[in-house]
Amino acid sequence: MFGHQPGELYRQRTQASAPDTNLHNVAPLDPPLPDLAAGSGEDGSVPTAATTTAVPSTEDSSASEVGGTWGERDVGGPVSHRMAMDDYETMRRQLTQLSQTQSRASNASGRSKRGFFRTQTSQSTASKLSRSRQRRPSSESTQAEDLETGDAEVMAKEEEEFELDGFIKEGHFGKRTTEGQSAKKVGVVFKNLTVKGTGATTSTAKTLPDAIIGTFGPDLYRIISGFVPALQRYNAGSTRTLINDFTGVVRDREMMLVLGRPGSGCTSFLKAVANQRSEFASVTGDVNYGGISASEQKKHYLGEVNYNPEDDQHFPSLNVWQTLKFSLMNKTRKRHSSEIKVIVDALLKMFGISHTSKTLVGNEYVRGISGGERKRVSIAETLATKSTVVCWDNSTRGLDSSTALDYANSLRIMTDVSDRTTLVTLYQAGESIYELMDKVLVIDEGRMMYQGPANEAKQYFIDLGFHCPERQTTADFLTSVTDPTQRVYREGFEHSTPKTPTDFERAFKTSASFQKVLADVADYEDYLQKTDFRDARQFKRSVQDQKSKTVSKKSNFTVSLWRQVLACTAREFWLVWGDKPTLFTKLFIIVSNGLIVGSLFYDQPNSTDGAFSRGGTIFFSILFLGWLQLTELMKAVSGRVVIARHKEYAFYRPSAVSLARVVADFPLILVQVIIFGIIMYFMTNLDADVSKFFIYALFVYVTTICTTALYRMFAALSPTIDDAVRFSGTAFNLLIIYTGYVILKPELLNRKIWFGWLYYVNPIAYSFEGVLTSEFAGRVMDCAPAQLVPQGPGVQPEYQGCAFSGAQVGSTSVRGEDYLGTTYQYTRSNLWRNFGVVIAFTVLYILVAIVGTELFQFVRGGGGAIVFKKGAGKKVTSGSQTADTEKGGDSGDSSASSGQLRTEKESDSVPRSTSNDEIFTWTDVEYSVPYEASYRKLLNNVHGYVKPGVMIALMGASGAGKTTLLNTLSQQQTVGIVSGEMLVDGRPLGKEFQRITGFVEQQDLHDGTSTIREAIEFSAILRQERHIPQQDKLAYVEEIIDLLELGEIQDALVSSLGVEQRKRVTIGVELAAKPSLLFLDEPTSGLDSQSAYSIIRFLRKLAHAGHGLICTIHQPSSLLVQQFDMILALNPGGNTFYFGPVGENGAAVNSYFSKRGVVCPPQKNIAEFILETAIKGGKRSDGKRLNWNEEWKNSQENKDLLVEISHINSQRSAAKPPTTHSSNDNDTATPQYAYASPIWLQTTTLTRRMFTQHWRDPSYYYGKLFVAVITGIFNGFTFYNLGSSITNLQDRMFTAFLIILIPPTVVNAVVPKFYQNLALWLARENPSRIYNWFAFCTASVVTEIPISILSAVVYWLLWYWPTGLPTDSSSAGYVFLMTLLFFLFQASWGQWICAFAPSFTVISNVLPFFFVMFSLFNGVVRPYSQLSVFWKYWMYYLNPSTYWIGGVMAATLPSVQVECSAQEAAYFNPPPGQTCVQYAGDFVTDVARRGYLINPSDTSNCGYCQYATGEEYMATLNVSRGDKWRDMGVFLAFCVSNWALVYFFIYTVRIKGWGFGLGYVFGGLGRMVEGAKAMVKRVFGRRKTESVEQGK
Repeated sequence: MFGHQPGELYRQRTQASAPDTNLHNVAPLDPPLPDLAAGSGEDGSVPTAATTTAVPSTEDSSASEVGGTWGERDVGGPVSHRMAMDDYETMRRQLTQLSQTQSRASNASGRSKRGFFRTQTSQSTASKLSRSRQRRPSSESTQAEDLETGDAEVMAKEEEEFELDGFIKEGHFGKRTTEGQSAKKVGVVFKNLTVKGTGATTSTAKTLPDAIIGTFGPDLYRIISGFVPALQRYNAGSTRTLINDFTGVVRDREMMLVLGRPGSGCTSFLKAVANQRSEFASVTGDVNYGGISASEQKKHYLGEVNYNPEDDQHFPSLNVWQTLKFSLMNKTRKRHSSEIKVIVDALLKMFGISHTSKTLVGNEYVRGISGGERKRVSIAETLATKSTVVCWDNSTRGLDSSTALDYANSLRIMTDVSDRTTLVTLYQAGESIYELMDKVLVIDEGRMMYQGPANEAKQYFIDLGFHCPERQTTADFLTSVTDPTQRVYREGFEHSTPKTPTDFERAFKTSASFQKVLADVADYEDYLQKTDFRDARQFKRSVQDQKSKTVSKKSNFTVSLWRQVLACTAREFWLVWGDKPTLFTKLFIIVSNGLIVGSLFYDQPNSTDGAFSRGGTIFFSILFLGWLQLTELMKAVSGRVVIARHKEYAFYRPSAVSLARVVADFPLILVQVIIFGIIMYFMTNLDADVSKFFIYALFVYVTTICTTALYRMFAALSPTIDDAVRFSGTAFNLLIIYTGYVILKPELLNRKIWFGWLYYVNPIAYSFEGVLTSEFAGRVMDCAPAQLVPQGPGVQPEYQGCAFSGAQVGSTSVRGEDYLGTTYQYTRSNLWRNFGVVIAFTVLYILVAIVGTELFQFVRGGGGAIVFKKGAGKKVTSGSQTADTEKGGDSGDSSASSGQLRTEKESDSVPRSTSNDEIFTWTDVEYSVPYEASYRKLLNNVHGYVKPGVMIALMGASGAGKTTLLNTLSQQQTVGIVSGEMLVDGRPLGKEFQRITGFVEQQDLHDGTSTIREAIEFSAILRQERHIPQQDKLAYVEEIIDLLELGEIQDALVSSLGVEQRKRVTIGVELAAKPSLLFLDEPTSGLDSQSAYSIIRFLRKLAHAGHGLICTIHQPSSLLVQQFDMILALNPGGNTFYFGPVGENGAAVNSYFSKRGVVCPPQKNIAEFILETAIKGGKRSDGKRLNWNEEWKNSQENKDLLVEISHINSQRSAAKPPTTHSSNDNDTATPQYAYASPIWLQTTTLTRRMFTQHWRDPSYYYGKLFVAVITGIFNGFTFYNLGSSITNLQDRMFTAFLIILIPPTVVNAVVPKFYQNLALWLARENPSRIYNWFAFCTASVVTEIPISILSAVVYWLLWYWPTGLPTDSSSAGYVFLMTLLFFLFQASWGQWICAFAPSFTVISNVLPFFFVMFSLFNGVVRPYSQLSVFWKYWMYYLNPSTYWIGGVMAATLPSVQVECSAQEAAYFNPPPGQTCVQYAGDFVTDVARRGYLINPSDTSNCGYCQYATGEEYMATLNVSRGDKWRDMGVFLAFCVSNWALVYFFIYTVRIKGWGFGLGYVFGGLGRMVEGAKAMVKRVFGRRKTESVEQGK
């Protein structure tokens, strides 16, 4: 593509017979060899055998020629180097054709120049190929030579066709010079680099009082200083050195492996090299990139130096193809946009993920591609950035050894093909991975222990006096030297070798190796000076040439802001369509709620009876879609990590995402408004006028966009999702209150002086005025019969008035303009002014969001501190080993150990199991899961056994079924079909089996707020036999903590621990149950080699103590494998291909496979050998391919295994049944229990833990109090000191009604908290039989009561007394009790909904229904008399809020004596000669039976007030004084029923698995959607086929 140098270099790497040094390392102490000068390359380098890095060859050449799937062994083999290069060349040819097409219009001089380049390039290519063939090792096969020759001929031919002049200047993956070298190649030089971090190594957990007190103190300062960095103060005493005085160089096309234990500073070093310094207190020293300073790089070349964290963060609802296409859209000039598809396809092929192109990327919550495939997506995305320097942080975490090697090979491909400079940290790196590296850097506690050629590092430390055990990988050896408990000294060197990191640093800096490093740096700097920084200048020109013409030369970005916005907009649409459940759920909510609310206001009368409810219709129309847009908060906050990384990649500005989301809103919200608007507008009988409908739709549309922009503004300014939800929810509630509907505009502006001014800054208020004035414009409303005054015998129509706001004296109709002018002080003349104000607010919110996204960076690394509970002694001092600032407490990263396990402890000090003589056997175990219309078998006839004291390693490639088998044997499976026989001592498993076995899950699931001691005590108290005294259980916990060496940090919160520490806690929690059998799923995942060794050594000690262990393991080193007694190896499909002993140095395994013609090389890791053998297969002596599954089935070893299992079962089953010790300690057998502890102990212990959880994680309780305080203040002081007018009567009703605003916020907080605890119980604690469903329900309910009471008291005090409601004990006490019940009701409401719903998708379906029903069907927004018959006689009475509001009004309104204001009375003139009382007195007393005459003795302009007392007003709302206690009783019954439903649904849905038909409902809806999609595909597919045929 750019000449043949990268391809030839790569072939040299893959064909070399021995590992070599790096490409560019200079050894000035030795003179150059003169006989090699003639073979120097065009760049002046010396092409000796020492210039390549070997890639281990495979035994089966055919396997290496097949494009694989990079770790997915059930699909294909490993990544093929040759196939990757072939794909690369194919892409080059396709791009050549595109370039040719684009260049055909060039002039003759251009063609002449291109001819010159073609000739020159062809000649240089032939020269390179000739030299390459001369240097090729003679051991190559003839087949390989033929392939190489053929490739060369094709490549030479294609090169002659290559339009080099036109394509080089606008190429992809980096511009090339005419010499074939990369135009964007710069090395990294770091000199005297020192990095200091901030913060202490330990901290104390914040509790609820701390959160409350800190609201206006430290927390406020922290938030403000986050916005204004200048206010941040660093305490010099609290800083710590992370990197100390590093000097070195990594050249282009070199790979440096950075090694060190977790916490040593590897990540800090990579971030400093990648110029990501915001997390550090200071960075001193010099880092430059081929002569370009770090400051210049940050300012002008941001995307050219990248740091890639170990976690693969992508948008989960994008598929792989979209993810890669998007990255290229932002790195490709418009002219070459047609090349994007070719490059994406080539990237997919290069990394073996073409089969995943249309699969969602996914994450831990969204199902998508596998973790290994996600790694490849990250590599491909980084390759698409065309960055020059890339730093990879622990990128093989969680991968098996073979997959990790594929990943490292992929990095090698990327480095060679694109002339990258690559730095990488890897844990548990195998020897094959190590041999791919050019240089290595070893770090311990921020100090440089070694830097230099990778093949010299081992000898350096051996010369220092350290011993490398046989079969220990070089990377493990180098890392072990940094660990005082793992390093091994050579005899006689015990005292002379360095001991501390300072000693190591001193030794290295006085060594010849360090002088080589300095010489290497000097040589590279001399090269830069001699060439006058040619590489840097060429780099800058290349970067500039790649930019679009409209982009500033100083910009970091390739394409213009407008194209960034377009690309991000396309991605937004992909995200929406990729998350179809959310999309369809939202549409379903819109349609269903539109129908429900439309039916509530169905066919409103055109008389004055429908005036107020029309306002309710419009009010709800404006608010509803805006309320649904709250879901945008999660999208805005959760995508920050990806957006921050893309900014570092120079894909786009963060503001481009903000603008793109607004652009995407236009069509998406338009669809929502059309659907919702049509339903609401015509069902509710709004004015059927086309202009009014479009004004209605326009305002709803713009207001929804405005509200969405408001949410995104808060998201841009909020550090966490909790803050964003809290602020947005509160702001939305205030918008509702101060719209002018709940409290009328005149009342707000003239009387509500506390907060009335908020009306002017409320965009919804302007929208409400605009739509309402449009609806009532030109409308003349007849006075409703019930509102005509007076009525009755002798009343003359011409002397009647209308008891309605805005009515004129003596008139029986009301103009809409008069009604609005009198009631709201609205006028239609402000219509377009209001529209403009809403637009202005929208623009303001968008601008603030844009500024916020550009200025504020809330994505931070983890803190390095271990968090202790309050009052605990902090045992970890500032001088102890701690994690990197970005790693320590992060649950996703490794962190420092609290100390290695003491391997010198004798096995008899290890706590023994309860019964350590039981043998567990399994035969013919099969497991199948539903798949489409049938079943897919994941396990196939697996046999085996585990005896006390035996450790079994469960091994296999990705997808082999290791974890599936472990879950099946431990009885953890909840779906699918399990068959086969599993026995303990020849007897069927009892109900106590799950309790007496331990299962150590890979995820380390715990209650993060518990301390280490509390977590282990919790398990011991509830899982050990009930007859054991509690003091004995606690004493046993002491043994466990001491054994695991967690004593120093026993009071640390689990959530703040590192990976190894959490793994030890998980093991400790299971050991506390005294299990006889222990299952472990990937206990070394994410650990460095030393931590992994510590864990496995500890498991070995457990085996010595009599425990049986079955353990899945990946990336095992030779040392780790030797700790196991037996290996059970699986192939994809759950097929056993080996089960037997390991043997000394793997002798037993090697014996089995060597009998079948496959021999493990002497220095080969036996674990890697097993995996590779299973993947490649192998061949017999007669040339036939081996099927290892069948080999095992037919082997003598398998037959012996079945005989052994049969013997164990028959012998054990004939023995006396086991007995359990009773409290009398005799041999009487006691009954077995599924749960060891009694229900009361389960409940009290769990309740105590949940209270502690809420206390130490104060955000939940604090959020509830926050909502109560804010809502109480605004409600109380908005309705401050209410009077006795009719308007004030309505205010008294609305002040009670506004408590309805609290449940959406509180329930949305209750649901995730309950779901989190439920998930922990379902995933770990119920399968382990720690506590049952009744204890879980009781603890969940009880822990909600105190905070509900406290919130109710706070809300009641802030609301009730300021409003001026009755202060007598009867009324005030009643309202207090009702408020108490309300807060209890909403907590249990959220819990039973969560208990019922099978997923969050269903919850999102259900909650809006409940909130709408709860808020609207209570007779307030739509009076009872106006409800449609369909809702009137059942939903009204089933609604809990009906009884709460009715009860509160019955307690507070009856005693109010109404005094109408002048505007509220209805006026009429009596006939001549009559006074007001003479004419209308009978009407008041006999007909209306309510209200009074204001001026009874007057003879004109009689005023009639509709209500004389609050009780008369209550009657219109279907509420009476006598309903007070009835309503309390009914509402109390709702509270009790909520609690009962929690128990009911947990038992029926979670324990019994009842679905209540929801599965059929949602399954049917899903099939309908899929059917519709299939139909659309068939229609468009047929049309596409027809168009293609016509084209032919």
